[in-house]
Amino acid sequence: MIAPRFIHGNRVPLAILLVLGLTAFAASPAQTVSVLSRSTVYTHPSADPYDRANRFGFNHAPSVTLLADGRLLAAWFSGPFEASVDQVILGTYSSDQGKTWSPAEVLQDFPRTSDFDPAFVSSGSRTWLFFSRGRWNRYPFVRGERDGGIGVGSFQMYYRATDDAGKTWSEPVAVSVERGYNCRTNGIRLSTGELLAPIHLLLGQDSGVMKSSDDGKTWKRYSGVKSPAGQAEPTIVELSSGAVLMYLRTNDGFLWRSYSYDRGETWSQPEKTRMVAGAASHNLFRMRDGRLVFTHDEAPPPHRSPLTVRVSSDDGETWSDPFVLAEVPRPQEGDAIWGRQVTYPSVAQLADDSLVVVWADLVLGDDEQWGDIQSARVRIE
Repeated sequence: MIAPRFIHGNRVPLAILLVLGLTAFAASPAQTVSVLSRSTVYTHPSADPYDRANRFGFNHAPSVTLLADGRLLAAWFSGPFEASVDQVILGTYSSDQGKTWSPAEVLQDFPRTSDFDPAFVSSGSRTWLFFSRGRWNRYPFVRGERDGGIGVGSFQMYYRATDDAGKTWSEPVAVSVERGYNCRTNGIRLSTGELLAPIHLLLGQDSGVMKSSDDGKTWKRYSGVKSPAGQAEPTIVELSSGAVLMYLRTNDGFLWRSYSYDRGETWSQPEKTRMVAGAASHNLFRMRDGRLVFTHDEAPPPHRSPLTVRVSSDDGETWSDPFVLAEVPRPQEGDAIWGRQVTYPSVAQLADDSLVVVWADLVLGDDEQWGDIQSARVRIE
């Protein structure tokens, strides 16, 4: 495995922006984001998607969580290219607030199928690692075919659980939710003690949650969230009122949202906001002080850069100016590299109330494809 790099960050002020939805919102109070440190969680060892010796060149879709012992755990899928049958889930731990990370290890591998999209749910000392397995009829993305080629597959969600902060894990257990649904972003524990994990139909148009009212022993699907812009990879957060807010990945270049007022069992008709958003996975997170943090690609499709952070002090009614956490140049027409992305963020809060954000740094070309996992520790004043 490649040793991580460590890069010092700097302090950047965050101004006020009036964010318009279907109705006008008042301006959000100013926030200040301090980048305390940056690190590379994992560096790709190879960039050739056709090299059979390349096992861990493409790393994507990370999730991060704070374990019961205070360490961080980051997990993502890794393979020679996305959707390879050799794809596994890698994981790494940090004991120093994300400054350095342990050598990556395989957390999950079903042979000859793709293991993908890890997501965490925590309750007390127990942490669940949800993931999906399946098989696509797809080869490495090439120019002109990168938006298609997903064949009909049999996709199933599973979980593994740890009660000792990742020292040992249970065997994989199939989730009692219909096949074809997939997790992506971390789930939450409601103030009532119930557990929610956002899910979406991988090869269809349906989003929602799976819910457990018995501390993870059983799970039930509640979905039906559909927008005319298409939707996938939802992210959720509980509001101070007890309602649950869902943001959706859509294809029209704007953020869409839905609300649940019965702890995830039914959802409002999705409504379009005027916040620009890429066709990528977003992340909602609630801090201990009640503020919401939203991390996403503030760019119209097909772009996935820059990766920005916004803060809300009023349960998402208004948001602060976007703070640029990471940015890469957009490829030009005719470039050998046709995809350059900083995307798919995940957030965890440390004991000192600072946040650790992880994301994927991706390069896509016909003959070169790779992904690294990056991290930053930030403080929001």
